[in-house]
Amino acid sequence: MTELTRNQIYYAANKERMKAMKRASMQIRRAENPELFRAQYRRHAARTRAALLDLYGHCCAVCGFSDKRALTLDHKKNNGNEERRQIGERGVYRKALVERSTDDYQILCMNCQFIKHVESKTNVQPQHGECLEAPES
Repeated sequence: MTELTRNQIYYAANKERMKAMKRASMQIRRAENPELFRAQYRRHAARTRAALLDLYGHCCAVCGFSDKRALTLDHKKNNGNEERRQIGERGVYRKALVERSTDDYQILCMNCQFIKHVESKTNVQPQHGECLEAPES
């Protein structure tokens, strides 16, 4: 077992204070140079999205559509809104990457995602490629 350095001991003893100081420092740095942090976030989001597609597939699980611009992570159990409230949008992506659970997540194109959403709200189960009558107002 390795011994802790003086800095590690101090940090462990003052963890909350150090976190608060770092948070304040980062807020100032973000305010001074917001474009740098936006670019950094975009790169991180692109890497995360690529990792999700590598893990869950590069095409829609329902129709096979493969244009990556329209692919999204879907919660198979329709609990995405609840999960986002609990752990946030980034937390959902981190959880999907860490758990690697094909029972909970899948990749869908935006069309299939929307169709799934409408079907869950209306209890109408059309087959893909089948036209629905427009609801009367």
